[in-house]
Amino acid sequence: MTGPSDGGKLTTLPRVPRQAVACVAVSALYIWAYFMTATLVMPLQQALFPSTIMSFLFLPHGVRVLAAWLYGWRSILFLLPGALLCNLHFAGDRAFDRDILFGTAASLIAAPLAFAIGRSLGGAALLRVGVLRAPTLVALGIAASVFNLLALRLSYGLKTSEGVVILIGDTLGLVTALVIVWLGLKLLARRA
Repeated sequence: MTGPSDGGKLTTLPRVPRQAVACVAVSALYIWAYFMTATLVMPLQQALFPSTIMSFLFLPHGVRVLAAWLYGWRSILFLLPGALLCNLHFAGDRAFDRDILFGTAASLIAAPLAFAIGRSLGGAALLRVGVLRAPTLVALGIAASVFNLLALRLSYGLKTSEGVVILIGDTLGLVTALVIVWLGLKLLARRA
């Protein structure tokens, strides 16, 4: 890009570090998943099952698991801005209450913890991008959900029935995220 102020010399924009791009992309996907769950899934679910307050399809869990698979422990930092913005939107003045922050931290830590345990038990080679199979990814996502539920039980005194709904919602959210990614890749392959 040239201009009169630079004497006609070519100027380039500064390069944005890949980690910053990943952080923005992952947080944006997390926010999108949260809003899709809140504005599309929950109203439909409330119409069908008025007494439920937990989502049977929690899309953010899919984003957390996929981010943990791709980025490991760094996924916590990449998801944190999106999680805090969602807290501000949905919890308002309570967004930074200790119990809400503990629940947020537990949710963000659960998936990388599940992958770290999976790597130590099954070997890192089996969990690499391009090698990992969907059933293993779903199993690790379920383990992450269980870790999250244990922490939420400590934090909020979560009831067993609520925990079952969260486990179902997390699992279906992950499977839905995988289907969305798969369909997106198929669409890209057709256009190439």
